[in-house]
Amino acid sequence: MRAKKYILILGAICALIFLNACTNGQKNTPVNLKGTKNENVVRIEYSELGGVKTIPIKVNGVSMDAIYDPGCSGMHMSLHELQTLLKNGKFNENDIVGFSGSQVADGSIVPNAVYQIREIEIGGKDGFKLFNIETTVSLNQEAPVLLGNAVFDQVASVEVDNINETINFTLK
Repeated sequence: MRAKKYILILGAICALIFLNACTNGQKNTPVNLKGTKNENVVRIEYSELGGVKTIPIKVNGVSMDAIYDPGCSGMHMSLHELQTLLKNGKFNENDIVGFSGSQVADGSIVPNAVYQIREIEIGGKDGFKLFNIETTVSLNQEAPVLLGNAVFDQVASVEVDNINETINFTLK
């Protein structure tokens, strides 16, 4: 399949590119909020796994769990998730944006491909949707899906409620 070969070529080229951040430069992300009791607040229940908070998302209609990561400035996922999207017909060559590098917790820079997600649904039917989000893709098959500040900065202020185990998004 052409898309699979293209992804492999992109991965090889990514290894040569070194930038300085986990950022994607996304500026004005459209949002569609729906179905909340208080229209200004969207409450998403989180699960705690290994000391990190995860929330349910759908990427182009495919269900995944994502880590809320205020230390990451964009959105990031592994090659495994990208392959899942490809197998389900939810990714194509037109979604490829380019390449970047991300600085990880140990300070090293890792190469990434960048592609555009057409739709992210966060929190299910009572949550919200984001459209056209640039996402970095790691060659690491085991990297988790990370939702960082650049994704949520465009939508709302964010508050973690540790008592009720929710992440609350308030409209600006």
